[in-house]
Amino acid sequence: MRFWSRSSSRRPTSFLGKVGTSLFFAVFLGMGLIFTVLLGGSLLKSIKTYGWTEVPATMIQSEVIHEIERDEPFRLNVSYHYQWEGRERTSDKYSFSKPTFDNYDEAAKAVSELPTGAATVCFVNPQNPTETILRRDGLWLGLFLVIPLTFVVVGAGGIFFTWAPANARAEALSAPPTNSNPRVPTMLFGAVFALVGGALLVFWFLPTITKSLASSGWKETPCTVISSQVKSHSDNDGTTYSVDIFYRYVFNGREYRSNRYEVFSASSSGRRAKAAVVKQHPPGSATVCFVNPENPQEAVLKRGVGWSVLFGIVPIAFLLLGLWVLWIGYRGPKPLGVPSPAAMASASGGGPLTLKPGSSPLAKFGGIVAIALFWNGIVAVFLIDLLDGFARGRPDWFMAVFLTPFVAIGIGFLGAIIYFAMALTNPRCRLHLTPGVLVPGQGFEVAWEVYGSLQRMSRLSIFLEGREEATYRRGTSNYTDREVFARLPVAELSSSLEMGQGAARGHLPKSVMPTFEAANNKIVWALQVRGEIPNWPNVMEEYTVPVAPPEGSRS
Repeated sequence: MRFWSRSSSRRPTSFLGKVGTSLFFAVFLGMGLIFTVLLGGSLLKSIKTYGWTEVPATMIQSEVIHEIERDEPFRLNVSYHYQWEGRERTSDKYSFSKPTFDNYDEAAKAVSELPTGAATVCFVNPQNPTETILRRDGLWLGLFLVIPLTFVVVGAGGIFFTWAPANARAEALSAPPTNSNPRVPTMLFGAVFALVGGALLVFWFLPTITKSLASSGWKETPCTVISSQVKSHSDNDGTTYSVDIFYRYVFNGREYRSNRYEVFSASSSGRRAKAAVVKQHPPGSATVCFVNPENPQEAVLKRGVGWSVLFGIVPIAFLLLGLWVLWIGYRGPKPLGVPSPAAMASASGGGPLTLKPGSSPLAKFGGIVAIALFWNGIVAVFLIDLLDGFARGRPDWFMAVFLTPFVAIGIGFLGAIIYFAMALTNPRCRLHLTPGVLVPGQGFEVAWEVYGSLQRMSRLSIFLEGREEATYRRGTSNYTDREVFARLPVAELSSSLEMGQGAARGHLPKSVMPTFEAANNKIVWALQVRGEIPNWPNVMEEYTVPVAPPEGSRS
């Protein structure tokens, strides 16, 4: 069996393969560009208002108008007058965003801050004094630009590396200057994702959940239903439904209104359950609501935490993904140089070294489960709405085509979960290496112990592999090409008795490269264990081994 061999992870790609790959990345690029333009335009418009002039104003009118047929049925109707360059002017513009609200208490709060006749300030565009607003929109929307921009980078980068000539790819993937830190972009990318997820978790999800739990102690109060309906929310993703019940109540001698059914409300597919709730609350009927005694403007018809708490998986997933990428960047490749013989020998104390696999089957299973949950959880939100539209005779073929590759990838992840779950039952192997540090030109011994269902395994192979790993930068991510330059057979077994326990000797040629690790290149030596199991995932484990330079080359 030949010891020296060369194999590469790179393979030539056919023209049709490039076309298919490009179409896949084009979807990422197109969707990313569309949402980047939409979000970026809104953000730019908001940023400009922070340069407008603040001018005193007086409220002429301030009220909430209920327009039941709208998705956001509560509209602010405001007007105010102000002076600009000695001229009296009037405006009814509240902000750049729509002055409409899904919940009455939010609209009522805005009106209470701007009562009729009150003195306030407005913001005037000095380039066009007729353009004014009472409230400037927040800039938090900019945090979400990272999502479509990620799609743009993935899509554009994928298309470039699919079609670019080899020299252009090599130039784009060339190693950064020695004075730069390749871990910084990865850490920044992860930090942005963690920041978005953390902000959503801290400022949106946790306060809402806290209030939902606190609502269990709110005061029960009689109320009267003003209007009730099942509200439909239609867009390109399909139609979802929510409960919309508008009611009034009296608390501490003052009348209030609300349309909150529960603290954490969200629309979803399935109209029947919402219709049943609305049927129990016809217009004019008397019922009870639960009022926040600290803020009587807040009330709900249903206390506690509902199924909508599952929406919390979105910020949590963003936070965990960002922290994971941040940790990968922090632990990224560090220039370690050639390990000294003394340092490598200390690992075994001069004697046999018990080796540990690079990753256990349980770690692989847990990793693929986490990835599958994150991917399929997001895809499922769109898929449920799509299927509901088909069930109601309103198919959205564009969304169906768009989701197809994402669903296919999700199914692949589910298949991988099954594969790695089956691999959990495989026999396990423990290796002992003597000496603990290999030296080119010298012999070594590998002892093994295999425990588990040995009778299921038809063949066990152990071989020593040497490979070169080169790490390149693509955008903010690191990619590694691996090339095997040496493979030395150690043991080839087919008997259960021999596979259970044994030892074999080998000899490492004097001319091979020792273990080496730098910022972007590595020489790695590892014992590979391959166990063949018919009609089942094979045993595939790797045990890294240290190889020191020959005696004559040590400093």
